Amino acid sequence: LLARKIPLSEGADPMSMLTDEGKNARMMNEGLPADRISLENGAIITSCKRWPLIIDPQLQGIKWLRKKEEANRLAVVQLTAPNWLKAVVSAIQNGTPIIIENIGEDIDATLEPVLSRAVYTRGRAMFLKVGGEEVEYDSRFRLYLQTKLSNPHYRPEAQVSHTASHLGGHARGRVR
Repeated sequence: LLARKIPLSEGADPMSMLTDEGKNARMMNEGLPADRISLENGAIITSCKRWPLIIDPQLQGIKWLRKKEEANRLAVVQLTAPNWLKAVVSAIQNGTPIIIENIGEDIDATLEPVLSRAVYTRGRAMFLKVGGEEVEYDSRFRLYLQTKLSNPHYRPEAQVSHTASHLGGHARGRVR
């Protein structure tokens, strides 16, 4: 922030706006490494408005997320699995978290309405079209995307749909 001459109060720490010592302790207890970069990325992942893309070549983020979300009936799928879309639809309808792990640089177009949160209301219910099917949307639903690629390159329209956070490796602290 200082290098880019962005005005801020002296001594301000953006990290303190996203997390506190209690949240940091909880994340570390869930398996997140205790270094500042990991805690910054954990704070971004838990605070972001978009679905996070975890760039995770050392699989530290996946271990942490699995422990963090295990009590919430976490589902974990890969886009190469035969019933991955059914798992995503189930998570959307039931308001449970899902990790789509080991994604490549091409993300299946079927996920576009999910990534862009193209939710609409009809009456008192919220809906989302997934794979040509109208699915009732539970606002407790959470999506995490994970890749082992250390420096992936996504199409610009895909980058707009999610927040990227590096966990582990030497590509530290970069957020898209």
